[in-house]
Amino acid sequence: MSSRVFTWARSLSQEQRRVWKIGAGVVVLGTAFKSLYFVFSRGLLVDDRDEIHRKATAHLKEAAQFAEFAHNDRESRVPKLTPEQDEQLRNYLVFVAENSPLV
Repeated sequence: MSSRVFTWARSLSQEQRRVWKIGAGVVVLGTAFKSLYFVFSRGLLVDDRDEIHRKATAHLKEAAQFAEFAHNDRESRVPKLTPEQDEQLRNYLVFVAENSPLV
C-alpha cells in the first residue's frame, strides 16, 4: 500500500506537490492551534472552577459555624423541658400525625 502512495506522490507535478504540501501544512497547523487552544481554555476553566470551589467551601464552613452558633444560642435562651412537658409534646405530635392528612 505504501509503495502505491509513494508512486502516486512521485507521479505528481511540482505544482501539485506544492499544493499538497500547503494543504498538509494547513491541516498540521490547524491541529496544533486547536490543541493549544484546548489546553489554554481548559486551564482557564479549571482555574475558574477551582476558585468557585474554594469560595463555596469557605461559605459552607461559615454557614456551618453560624448554624452551630445559632443552635447554641437557642439552647441557652430556652429552658429545658421537664419530663412531663416532654411527654405532653410527644403525645401532641402523635395526635397531629394521626389526625392531619398532610403530616
